[in-house]
Amino acid sequence: MKPAAKPQVCTVGHAAVDHCFDIDQFPSHPTKTPARGYRVISGGMAANASIAAVRLGAEVRLHGAIGDDEAGDFLVHRLEKCGVQCHYLQRVPDAGSSISAVVIDAHGERQIYNSRGEALLRAAPLDVAGLAGCDVLMVDPRWMAGALAALQWARGAGVLSVMDGDISPQADLRALAALADWAVFSESGLAAFAPGLSAPAALQAALDAGAQVAAVTLGAHGVKWLRRGTEQGGVQSLAAFEVQAQDTNGAGDVFHASLAIAITQGRTDRDAMRFASAAAALKCQRNGGVARGPDLQEVERFLRERS
Repeated sequence: MKPAAKPQVCTVGHAAVDHCFDIDQFPSHPTKTPARGYRVISGGMAANASIAAVRLGAEVRLHGAIGDDEAGDFLVHRLEKCGVQCHYLQRVPDAGSSISAVVIDAHGERQIYNSRGEALLRAAPLDVAGLAGCDVLMVDPRWMAGALAALQWARGAGVLSVMDGDISPQADLRALAALADWAVFSESGLAAFAPGLSAPAALQAALDAGAQVAAVTLGAHGVKWLRRGTEQGGVQSLAAFEVQAQDTNGAGDVFHASLAIAITQGRTDRDAMRFASAAAALKCQRNGGVARGPDLQEVERFLRERS
C-alpha cells in the first residue's frame, strides 16, 4: 500500500523566544519568587503550531518575521531543528525579535509577559507564492497584513483556512473571521471578538462575519463549536480529557495544529475536535514546550485507550 502523503501546512504569524520559569504558585502580591526550573524555548502562535504540526507528521512552511538579533538566530536554529521550513521567515534588519517571559505554576497554569519587538511591524508584504501547494493554511492575528493576504489567497485558491483567534483588537478578529473557513477562538479571544455575548451568540456572530465553523476552546472545560447552517441551539460541545497538567503553555497552539490536520483528513467535526483535544491533553502532561508535544502515534494510542 502506498503511504499517505504528508499534509502540507503553511502557517502565518508570530514567532517568539520564550524564557520559561517554573514556580510553585503565583504570589498574591509583588515579591521575589524563586523558580524551580528555567529553560529557553521557541514560542509564538504560528511557530508553536508549526512545530506541533511537524510532530504530527506534516510538512510545514512558516511565514512571518523576526529580528536580525541573537533571539532571531535562536529561533531559526530551533525551528529548523524541529523540522519547520523557515525560508519564508523574514529576518528584518535592525529590528528586535519577539521575546516572552512565561511563568508556570505547579498546576501547569501560566502567565505570559511579552515584548513583540518591531519585526512584524516592519516586515515586507507576504509572498503568497510561498503558500502554493499547501493543504491547509493557519493564521494568527499578530501579523495582520500577512494574515489577511494569506486568507484572501486561500479563499481564491480554494484552500482550507484556520484562524487562531487569541485576544486581539475586535476589528482585527472580525476581519480575520470574515475570511477564515474555521474561526477557532480562545475563551478570552472570543470575548474580545464579541464582548458581552454568550458563547453561542458569539459563535453565531463569527458565522455571520463569514466563517464556516466557529469554535471556542475552554481549557479544562473542553470545546464548543457551531457550523454554518445550524441555529444557536445546534452548538456542539466536547468535554476535555482529564489529565494531570504539568504545563499548559502551548496547548492551544497544539490544539489548532492538530485540528487543522484532522480536518484535512476528512474527519467529522466531532472526530476532529476529539483528535485535537487529545493532542492538547497530551501536551499539558509535559513541560518543555511544543517540541515535547505528541506525535501522531501517541495521539492515536491515547484515543484508543480513552475510547
